[in-house]
Amino acid sequence: MKYKILIGLVLLASANFLYLIATRFFLKPDYENYLLVVNGVLIFLFAIGDYWEQKNIEAQKNTQVQLQNHVPPSPPPQSFQINDQNILEHIPDFLCLKDKDGRWLRASQSYLEIFNLQGTGYIGKTDIELAQYPNSNVRALKLSVIQDKSAWYLREQVKETRAISYLNKPDKTLEIVRTPIFDSHKNKLKLILTGRFVDYEEKEMSKLELVSYGFQMSHLSLLFLDEGFRISAVNNAFSVITGHSMNELEGKHLSYVILSEDGTEQGPAYADFFKRKDEKFWFGELICRRKNGSIFPIRLDITEIKKENQQVMYFASVIDITQQKQSEKRMMQIAHYDDLTGLVNRSMFFYRLSQFLSGLVPNNLHAIIFFVDLDRFKGINDSLGHDAGDELLKQTAARLVSVVGGEDTVARLSGDEFALLMFNEATHEQAVYSASMVAEKIIQKLSEVFHIQRREVFVGASIGITIYPEDGRSAEVLLKNADISMYEAKKQGHSNYQFFKKDDTSVSQDRLMLEMNLRKAIEKNELQLYYQPQYKANTRELCGAEVLVRWFHGPTGQQKMIPPDNFIPMAEETGLIIEIGKWILRTSCLQLKRWMDEGLPLKQVSVNVSARQFNDNNFLKSVEDALKDSGLPSKHLELEITESMLIGDTKQIELQLKRLKNMGVTIVLDDFGTGYSSLSYLKNFPIDVLKIDQSFVKGSNLQSKNARIASAIINMGHALGQKIVAEGVETEQQLLFLSQRGCDIIQGYYFSPPLPEFKMTALMRTEGAYATQKETKALFE
Repeated sequence: MKYKILIGLVLLASANFLYLIATRFFLKPDYENYLLVVNGVLIFLFAIGDYWEQKNIEAQKNTQVQLQNHVPPSPPPQSFQINDQNILEHIPDFLCLKDKDGRWLRASQSYLEIFNLQGTGYIGKTDIELAQYPNSNVRALKLSVIQDKSAWYLREQVKETRAISYLNKPDKTLEIVRTPIFDSHKNKLKLILTGRFVDYEEKEMSKLELVSYGFQMSHLSLLFLDEGFRISAVNNAFSVITGHSMNELEGKHLSYVILSEDGTEQGPAYADFFKRKDEKFWFGELICRRKNGSIFPIRLDITEIKKENQQVMYFASVIDITQQKQSEKRMMQIAHYDDLTGLVNRSMFFYRLSQFLSGLVPNNLHAIIFFVDLDRFKGINDSLGHDAGDELLKQTAARLVSVVGGEDTVARLSGDEFALLMFNEATHEQAVYSASMVAEKIIQKLSEVFHIQRREVFVGASIGITIYPEDGRSAEVLLKNADISMYEAKKQGHSNYQFFKKDDTSVSQDRLMLEMNLRKAIEKNELQLYYQPQYKANTRELCGAEVLVRWFHGPTGQQKMIPPDNFIPMAEETGLIIEIGKWILRTSCLQLKRWMDEGLPLKQVSVNVSARQFNDNNFLKSVEDALKDSGLPSKHLELEITESMLIGDTKQIELQLKRLKNMGVTIVLDDFGTGYSSLSYLKNFPIDVLKIDQSFVKGSNLQSKNARIASAIINMGHALGQKIVAEGVETEQQLLFLSQRGCDIIQGYYFSPPLPEFKMTALMRTEGAYATQKETKALFE
């Protein structure tokens, strides 16, 4: 409208201008009135036009308002019906719906194509059933089953990323989210799966996604930690074993789920460990706590991840070692407890007594040792049979346990011999009184009738008693003296007890004389080395010998052998064992070198090392000197240690063993199965050879528990890369059993008793000649 008025004004001005020109040059002045009339008419026409224009605008506006307020009637219903499948097909992402049992209810066509299921009757079938269809994507369907279980277990959304190929197309990255739906009673209802293909423009992004996929899909429990050991990411496996989702763990300290071995949240000092210079990896056995509060043993490995100018992070893995711990517990039970009675065995009895003597138990106590032997057991065992004897031993064990307190120890030493260990903090006189009361209770209990195989049996017992420190200061001496006093009780008549008695003057003089003679034994050449031959189990060829020491004391021609049990404990206690051990080591190396130079068939000698000798500061030097002086290569020398020597300062023991290994010396663990038999030191210490104790060999048959234990030790040792030596082999049956089980080396009276040097030399010459004949015969055959 504004433009129309403007045009009108322009026209009016133009008309007036033309009029003025005309009147000046052509028209008369009388036409001036006509101009005014024309101007008025034009103005009036413009006004009328404007009025009607306004009217038209208002009419249009009213029409628009009416149209806006007018609601048109509903159109007639259409023939097209929208259903679940139509909706699924028009959703841009993949979609699938399953019931609580994993049966497919609905799925989009694009989702079916991923599994090559297009055109199949998938409804009502599970992933496993669908995997039976020809050409179906079996691997993807099986992985789907695992992820479904994870979502139901965690009761929350689970995201999965995987590389997948379908319809002969290149591999693409598929991202799937599983959402479990539960009813108002928290029961499983439906499982919704949504997904889409992720298209990465850069290869690096694809690699990162693959790493993420591997992290999430790994069967190992993995997690990432920040510099403060707070959890920043966990994978599905970790969530499954702990019951915690990532949302529940994010930002929590590692000690929230992983505790120290005693079950507290203090945890080990792995943080301090990584503060040390160049320390990048830590591992340990700890306790993991599940969401429901239950705990289980784990092995935790932590690796430091650090790039230049970036914050430190840690990558950790968790392994459930419940089965391993149960296996160790079973092995401990086998090694430390008597199978028949359930009591501790001899080795565990010595261990507990040694703990007391080493100061692990307050040393202001008196230790009381009871040596109990049944009086008429042999007659009952022979007349009623071994089953009756076993039942009698079981009932005897139960009665002995009923006599002592919860902190006391009852052990079955062997056969019908038992031992009790009690601690008394009173004076020696009060300890004697307490021991008398306990001994009388034992005799009373064991004198009561036993019911064996519907028979009434009466046994009785003889008891010997020793008290620490008055009757001895070592476990061996205390038990030996208790044994001596038990035999004195038998001499006095059955069903009584005797304390250990000694003439202080005569004992001191005898002890002083024995120690003095032992100190001179080396100078007088009274010590001799004996050699127990060792043979390969499979070929029965001589391969080595264990070195044993014998003491022949007295004038020439009248020398008597003093048993090692009589002088070795004294040598240990007085420290003479260090000098004696040094002599044994040097002499053994020299002798083997001479034999080897003669071409005799002996490749190695095994020398026993005592605990005191092993812990001596000069022990390593004595080994080096023996090898150097003899010229014997170190690979021909074996050092035998006992399990008790591995208890103490673990780091120092490990260092000592590693130094010996660096020399090239072979380490043998002697009498395995009778000591502490800890699997941890088999794993941590550099042990080359396990020696099965003769108690598991003697008297064993193919069905005995001893035989099964021997087999277990052989299998375990071989699994750890160790050779196995069996000692105490006396029969062909034992030899065949051990060789069939893979035992490597055999020693015992079946082949030969321990031999002095000249007889050992003769044996080797015979063996060498036999081997030569055998080789010669093989050449001509």
